[in-house]
Amino acid sequence: GERLLELTQPLVDEFEVVRDVRGLGLAWAIEFGEPRGGGRLTYRIIDRARRGLFAQLVCVPLFSEHHILSQVAGHDLAVIRILPPLVVTDDDVEEFVNALRSTINDAQKMPRSLTKLALTAAGAAVSRR
Repeated sequence: GERLLELTQPLVDEFEVVRDVRGLGLAWAIEFGEPRGGGRLTYRIIDRARRGLFAQLVCVPLFSEHHILSQVAGHDLAVIRILPPLVVTDDDVEEFVNALRSTINDAQKMPRSLTKLALTAAGAAVSRR
C-alpha cells in the first residue's frame, strides 16, 4: 500500500485533471476534477452530459487495453478505486502505475472522436432512464 501511494501521489502534480490520490493499505482511489488549465471546456461538457464520465474514460481503457480491473467508486463520482490482491508484487504495482499514467494522459487529451463517443454513450444511458 505504501509503495502504491508513493508511486501514484505524484500524479496529482503531473496531471491537471487529477485532484487527489488516497489509500489505506491496498484500498486505493484516484479522484478526477476539472482541469485548471487547458481542456476545461471539454471536461465540463463531458461532466454535464454524465457526471463522473471522465472516470469511465480512464476505467474502461485500463481494462480493455491493460487488463486491469478497476471500478468507478459510485454513481456520479469521478473517482476510480482498485483493490489489488494481497499477493500483489512491486512489479505489479509499477505496471499498474505505468498503465494508469498512460491512460490518464490519453483521457486528459480527450480527442474529439473519443469525446463524441463519450457524449453519445452518456446520451444513450440518460435516455434509458
